[in-house]
Amino acid sequence: MGDNVLDRILDLAKINNVITNFSEEARKQYYHYLIHDFGVLFTYHSNRIEGTNLTLTLNDTKNILNHTFDIKSIEDKEKQREIKETINHQKAFQYIFDILDQDLDIITIICNLHRIVGAGIIKNAGSYKKNENYLINSDGKEIDFTKPEDVESRMNELRNKFETEWKSLTAFEQATNIHMSIINIHPFADANGRVARLVLNYILIKNNYPPININESLKLSYYSLIEEININTDYLNEPMQFGDTRLFYETIQQLSINTFKNLEKFIDRK
Repeated sequence: MGDNVLDRILDLAKINNVITNFSEEARKQYYHYLIHDFGVLFTYHSNRIEGTNLTLTLNDTKNILNHTFDIKSIEDKEKQREIKETINHQKAFQYIFDILDQDLDIITIICNLHRIVGAGIIKNAGSYKKNENYLINSDGKEIDFTKPEDVESRMNELRNKFETEWKSLTAFEQATNIHMSIINIHPFADANGRVARLVLNYILIKNNYPPININESLKLSYYSLIEEININTDYLNEPMQFGDTRLFYETIQQLSINTFKNLEKFIDRK
């Protein structure tokens, strides 16, 4: 176990060094791969995890994003919505690359991502929820998230943590904490999971680590891990006081390594 942990840390250090020292051309190739190849997988699986895009295949998603899908011929309203969600998510992922060189407030980024993901689909996309939301966990227990009137103060607390105590953490720990905070606060009416995964990847890319894709086949494991971290979480009063996230960020580390291995053949580092 210890050897595996050490190997992973060494791999990540090497990967970070490679990406940090990319030539201008190699970085262009890297970002192109992430947006146009990795991005298709990320958009497809993140939407599927969320329980949307249930009729679109991975090939459909690729054709939609490559503009080779006959969108105008689709009359089914639900399928039209799925197509819109696919396009929106890809635009949100593209937005991450547009702001990498900017020093934007983390709450601004979160709300902008939600505005793009929810454009034309979610009412008041980019704004905090007006009504209470909840979910039923695997044990049948109802989880009530932060009340609408408390969301702004909780999100301000997230910002303060990100700008102070989380600064000393690794990029993977920061990404995990922000992901968990968004999931637990559930600041928006819908698409909280998609936004949480987008912000997670923003943190990784910003810090010169490959983004991650959580395959739909890992959905139950992903949800189980979140539930385990939140076993004693007081969602209403202290949503950011969650449990041990070590397994989560170690999983993210391995998924990041996997992304790099998949993209290596597309990058000419010369």
